[in-house]
Amino acid sequence: MKTLFIAFAMFATTFYGSIPQDTVKVNGTYDRHEDGVYFFMGDEGEIYEFHDITDEASEAFDLMDEALIGKLFNITFTLEMGEDDEMEYNTIIALKLIE
Repeated sequence: MKTLFIAFAMFATTFYGSIPQDTVKVNGTYDRHEDGVYFFMGDEGEIYEFHDITDEASEAFDLMDEALIGKLFNITFTLEMGEDDEMEYNTIIALKLIE
């Protein structure tokens, strides 16, 4: 019975929680940090919003430092879709400054 409960819990979490997607890499120019969200501008004017940053990425670059605004980065992030498949939740996992 315990095994059945664990299997059901895993199944329910998989289909009703947020579902992690593949890791994505993009280039973007750091624009700002506002209301807990990091904003980057893509090469063709697209806006990338990141709701979180890992400790490792944050230790590499302190995005609260205004000196980084306007700098071009290669951004590696994970994308999770919310339960309604309309809300994206992006987490920066690595940053590399492009010079």
